[in-house]
Amino acid sequence: MSSSHELARVKADQHIDELLETEEGRAQFWAGLQESGSRDSMIAVLESTLHLPGDVIECGVYRGKSLFDISRLVSDLAPEKAIYGCDSFEGFPQDKVGRVDLGFLRFMHRVKKKFQMSEDTPGRLRSFFETYHVNGHVIKGFFSDTLGQFADSTFCFIHIDCDIYSGHLECLDALYGNLVPGGAIVFNDYGSAAWPGAKKAVDEFLANRPEKPILNTEHETPAWYIRKQA
Repeated sequence: MSSSHELARVKADQHIDELLETEEGRAQFWAGLQESGSRDSMIAVLESTLHLPGDVIECGVYRGKSLFDISRLVSDLAPEKAIYGCDSFEGFPQDKVGRVDLGFLRFMHRVKKKFQMSEDTPGRLRSFFETYHVNGHVIKGFFSDTLGQFADSTFCFIHIDCDIYSGHLECLDALYGNLVPGGAIVFNDYGSAAWPGAKKAVDEFLANRPEKPILNTEHETPAWYIRKQA
């Protein structure tokens, strides 16, 4: 059964779809992305990396809200960069959700069912990319099956928003080495009481590496991130 929060997200996205049907609505939505991005410290971290070589990737897209904000800034400041949105768009791999992922008063059967209402997201994202001439690409599938294709890629910015312990490790194992010096990784769920596996995975991965998470509070919404050392 879907949560009221997820149903509300679907309803909000239906309103976006309606906006994109008219020229006035498209202009309104594009302007709104600039405004929402200005409140998010994740976008501030992204902006600090766009002068560097490499593309931009988000792991954990769900219904695309943060990818819209990312696309707006990249299109304005570095339109030559590719933007990749990676997600199964069908929820978590069921065998990879563990007890480490259960926050206070969270139950396994409910956690496993989260974020399954996103089957329409790939098509909506492709339509968004085409409408606004964004160099965006949808990568559908579980991280263990898709991230290997980026073995020879370079990135200036990585956004990891995949909630669970195993997902964080898969993303970091696959992409950390492709991040250019000075580039950044933002961890959406680091320190979240709802997703304790995120912090555990990040701290374990970084235990023998020079980078440690920093909290950026430049804007209304804070963001935990690391900046790749040389």
